Amino acid sequence: MIARRSLLLAPLATPALAQGGFPDKPIRLIYPFAPGAGDVFARAIGERLRETLGQPLVIDNRPGANTMLAAEAAARAPKDGYTLGWVATSTLSLNPNFYPNITYRLEDFAPLCVVYRAPVSFAVTAELPIHTVAEALEYIRRNPGAGVGSVGNGSSPHLTMEWLMSLTGVRLENVAYRGEQPIVTDLITGRIPFYAGSTNTLLPHLAGGKFRILATSSPTRLAALPDVPTFAETVSPVLVQRYWHGVVAPAGVPAAILRRLAEAIAEAVGSEEMRRRATPDLLLEPVLLDDFAALVREEQALYGRLIRERGISVA
Repeated sequence: MIARRSLLLAPLATPALAQGGFPDKPIRLIYPFAPGAGDVFARAIGERLRETLGQPLVIDNRPGANTMLAAEAAARAPKDGYTLGWVATSTLSLNPNFYPNITYRLEDFAPLCVVYRAPVSFAVTAELPIHTVAEALEYIRRNPGAGVGSVGNGSSPHLTMEWLMSLTGVRLENVAYRGEQPIVTDLITGRIPFYAGSTNTLLPHLAGGKFRILATSSPTRLAALPDVPTFAETVSPVLVQRYWHGVVAPAGVPAAILRRLAEAIAEAVGSEEMRRRATPDLLLEPVLLDDFAALVREEQALYGRLIRERGISVA
């Protein structure tokens, strides 16, 4: 099970954050995706940091190479705290296990704060008479190689399904799509039997009754889906997985600046404004500094074993 204690901070005094001479100019955040709705949290954090630190957060979009282009730029930025990087599970926990020639390591960064975590949902088309995980596993045993749609080989949903297969002995075929909406369309129409991916992508379509969410990979049931069990309940207590997004600085930034940045970001994540913007599947529970680094190291080891044992590749 991937589980770390989270450092939840009480509201911080704004004047204290503004003291000490840092920052005295805008802070740049290298963001690994194209501009759009996906950067809503980065922009919300920027709005809050303008209030608490007295400086704006300028978002520098650097999409490409499965977040690696942005990560490389962040790792090589000046070590003064004025350039940060937005990272994800793929950036630090998965990519180092998939790409032997990757040009950065965890040690190149000073992890600051996990912004949010979210579970993977496992769903089945209503075209099949399947209502539980047990029934799904029985169906897959009778139909080995049944397709499960995910956003790509080596993605968090794909790894979650590989973990499920390793624990149960069933065999699913990962069907990689470019984006989640096409998977939902095929799930609704019955073109693909199973889906693994973002819970929030499914929620707007759930009332139509064209598919059923059988389980999530969260440690406890989601408030938005109180009747949907977890994999921990239905398969194994160890099957808990949540993908995350967070903020890092280049390694070598002075410790006092790292602490100031981490606390300011954590305060932003815990704000009422962020909670209003959060979708029902997101856990806004900051994980800071050494705890963030420990989470990544634990995931790197766990996913590394799974990738080797299952022969998973991103090809």
